[in-house]
Amino acid sequence: MCEQLDERGYIRVNDRLQTSADDVWAIGEVAGRPQFTHVSVNDFRIVRDNMEGGHRSTGDRLIPYTLFTDPPLARVGLNETDALRVGIAVRIATLPMSNVLRTEAADETQGFMKVLVGADDDRILGFTMIGSEAGEVLAAMQTAMIAGLPYQKLRDAVISHLTVAEGLGPLLARVPERAAM
Repeated sequence: MCEQLDERGYIRVNDRLQTSADDVWAIGEVAGRPQFTHVSVNDFRIVRDNMEGGHRSTGDRLIPYTLFTDPPLARVGLNETDALRVGIAVRIATLPMSNVLRTEAADETQGFMKVLVGADDDRILGFTMIGSEAGEVLAAMQTAMIAGLPYQKLRDAVISHLTVAEGLGPLLARVPERAAM
């Protein structure tokens, strides 16, 4: 049995993670997916459900990227380059980590948060953070994005004090208003 390979040498799969051979599936790194454990675990769940007759796909997932450096770097959704490349107009807000009270208390003020919001609607399209607890804060933003919450819902949420995630309110308060039509 010889599986088809893509141009990078990975096993070619469809969005259900099926290979070109009947009843053969590929997940994770061999299928050219981002090399994160969390992606491989999600691939496994998709394949398991599909093998049981489900119709799951990788097409609708929102993959978080987290590097556990010091300070950590995390990103989900679009960045400015992505938005420009695909022609999506965005509003951008940034917040230095030094403006987040928890980072002052923990003496971890390096970094920033950045959010991209649709120019014509209030959907959160992307989030990047380098700073203390970036992976944890990213999870809250990713959840809001998956749920399709307008940024104002997260901006106005009551978030536990004294946490780094509390910085999401001040960050989202900096999103420019939509341009008048």
